[in-house]
Amino acid sequence: RRSTSYHNQRPNSHCEVRASSMDQMDGGGAGRRVKVVGKVERLDGQSLTYSEFVDRFMKPNLPVVLTGLTSSWPSCEDWTFAGPDDRRRPNLPFFAQNFSSPRVQVADCSAREYTDHKRLEMSMQEFVDHWVRNSNTVSSSGHGEASSLYLKDWHFVKEYPDYVAYTTPPFFVDDWLNMYLDSHPMHRDSDIANYKNEVNCDDYRFVYIGAKGTWTPLHADVFRSYSWSANVCGRKLWLFLAPSQSHLIFDRNLRSSVYDINEDVSEKQFPEFNKVPPPTPCASW
Repeated sequence: RRSTSYHNQRPNSHCEVRASSMDQMDGGGAGRRVKVVGKVERLDGQSLTYSEFVDRFMKPNLPVVLTGLTSSWPSCEDWTFAGPDDRRRPNLPFFAQNFSSPRVQVADCSAREYTDHKRLEMSMQEFVDHWVRNSNTVSSSGHGEASSLYLKDWHFVKEYPDYVAYTTPPFFVDDWLNMYLDSHPMHRDSDIANYKNEVNCDDYRFVYIGAKGTWTPLHADVFRSYSWSANVCGRKLWLFLAPSQSHLIFDRNLRSSVYDINEDVSEKQFPEFNKVPPPTPCASW
């Protein structure tokens, strides 16, 4: 497989639920905006054939936005409701009532921990309460900040196999990574089911839920794999750097990469970063 580009967010087959906003670049926090160039093609997925998808996007390793593929998904109905402006909004009570996972992993987008956001664990009800409480504070006072907590890497399919949230589009059914993990011996032999097998036997079908302003640091996808992502509701902005430029975002020792491309990047730590061409933006909703 080709090396994937460095970008924001981490899909590999996941459904995204976010508040509607593109006021903030998804590759950084509240700092300055980066200059962006280029354009990601946007096509009707219903009229695109598999062979066209392979030839035009997969072989040359190019991102693309496909529309018209999610309208029949149960998640688009159950997980959202119509807002006053006819835009769909996250149905947070539905999650709290129907998917009461013991604990979910949440990233605090306002706090850095090594090369990622600080991670927390909480119940789904606690996550929903925090979102609602912060949203009400902003609405009533006219100022303040929405929730900076971003529910990430939720292994929804693994935890709720009987709930069919989505149907995989035909372009992505050849899922080599999850096909291997689904057939791992751990699923057939309980004697080897222990903590040492947690990584080997995990899946990469995620659900992400975040309010306006939540984001993910610059990164490449897990195992440098190809990925697909779908917005159930809300809007999301991606920034892509070409694979040929990936060496420019690392330090001299190739041990750490740029965390936030919207903030000032240390020339001393990342001397090659100023050679990186402006990233290509991609909006999805």
